[in-house]
Amino acid sequence: MKTSGKTFLTDALQLVSDAIELHQQGKKAPLSINVLNQIKKELEEMVKTMNPNSYVPSYPRFIIDWPDDSGLIETLLNVSYNYKRIKAN
Repeated sequence: MKTSGKTFLTDALQLVSDAIELHQQGKKAPLSINVLNQIKKELEEMVKTMNPNSYVPSYPRFIIDWPDDSGLIETLLNVSYNYKRIKAN
């Protein structure tokens, strides 16, 4: 996963948007639609803020125990980890 700039966040945001779209089409998707919508909001805030001292996402503690058949949860947990490593300017 690329961690330069906002790329890792925007890539994750796209994956979450794709999963939301699967739900809207009535197809099987990882996580619930409500959780995905909350994660999307948090990712958007992370992109906007880009400062883990100002904004810390809460989604990791809610998704860590979900089954991860698609790999989305692992990706989202990695995004949270990498976001925490951003140095504030």
